[in-house]
Amino acid sequence: MNLLAILAERSANKVQEKIQPILESFYNEGIDVEERIYYIEPLYYLNYSVDTENIRNYPIDDFINIFKFCIANALCEYIKDIEEPSLIRHIISTDYYYFDVKERLEIYKNSLDILNEENIDIFFQKHGVANAKSKILQHLIDYLNTNTQINLSGFILFRLKDYLLELNETVEKAVEDFLVDKEYNEFIKLLKYFVDIQEAKSDIVNVVFDEEAKFRLYDKHSCLLNNDHISSIAVELAESNINQDDLLISALITLAPKEIFIHNISMLKTSEIIKTLEKIFPDRIHCCNSCEWCTVQINANKE
Repeated sequence: MNLLAILAERSANKVQEKIQPILESFYNEGIDVEERIYYIEPLYYLNYSVDTENIRNYPIDDFINIFKFCIANALCEYIKDIEEPSLIRHIISTDYYYFDVKERLEIYKNSLDILNEENIDIFFQKHGVANAKSKILQHLIDYLNTNTQINLSGFILFRLKDYLLELNETVEKAVEDFLVDKEYNEFIKLLKYFVDIQEAKSDIVNVVFDEEAKFRLYDKHSCLLNNDHISSIAVELAESNINQDDLLISALITLAPKEIFIHNISMLKTSEIIKTLEKIFPDRIHCCNSCEWCTVQINANKE
């Protein structure tokens, strides 16, 4: 009895790999599902059949439904694991061809990261929230319930239009993220250039964070740094509603110290400012959370 025929334009071996555990599972129950594969250009045909005498423990309709449900899961895994990366690469090469090879690769990686994050988010959300995988699986189940043959390429193109649209939106977001990162990195390079071309105004600057993640700057003699130029920057940035991170970066660029020691980093909510400073001042940043600066209150009379 013929059960199902799967038509694949490529990666027939990958389809086989996903289905093989299903065949082995049935074989362990004494049910030998026969697999036959042949190629008629441009398609690979994967045919599955079974001798009805081997499934006496199952009503025929029940066995067919169970088999197709298992195949639907396998094909869903195949689409997500094998076809999805290819679809993303196709979208990038078609719609974003004007980026160079290295940039397209970065966008591709960003796209996969976004999809992985979405899968994690769905995992921690309430029951009943459907992700792309569950939607694909339901489409496959519905289709196989009334068909004994499936063309994978045609199924993806015509039955998974919403899924393809979501992939396009994912790539679009990945491009936006890439451009934001590119602009950020170019800005960091510019700041680093400003630091590199100016002479250091201080050998050592100690950055001490308090419980509110606000900072103060001290020199190597533990004296508070509060010159007029830094004060004017603080006033200007405060009027522009610029945050503490931007103020710290501006102050350190002004001082251009040879070494920067950052204390009480545990007071920071995130490590982003540290990462940014390490890019602007490579080999100059030293982080600490347990030295005397971190554990002893700075003498008030030095302020």
